[in-house]
Amino acid sequence: MTHYLSAKEFRQRIPKISEDLKRWGEIIVLKKSKPQFKVVPFEEVPLDLLDRATAIQDPAQPDLQDIAGIVHKIREMS
Repeated sequence: MTHYLSAKEFRQRIPKISEDLKRWGEIIVLKKSKPQFKVVPFEEVPLDLLDRATAIQDPAQPDLQDIAGIVHKIREMS
């Protein structure tokens, strides 16, 4: 759940921000009622490109094995 803080509140809460992120998920900092930046928890992202691809895999899109199977069937038909 997103939580909104003024810039002043954010500065005052800096020592507790890591706890707040665990509780709220993300924090949007406002200055004069306009969003200035978003603070989100750090996520470990795999360094290998293929590992990253599987980490952010979209269930609506076919994976590499599905694509290879489709290509194989097309080649068999021609």
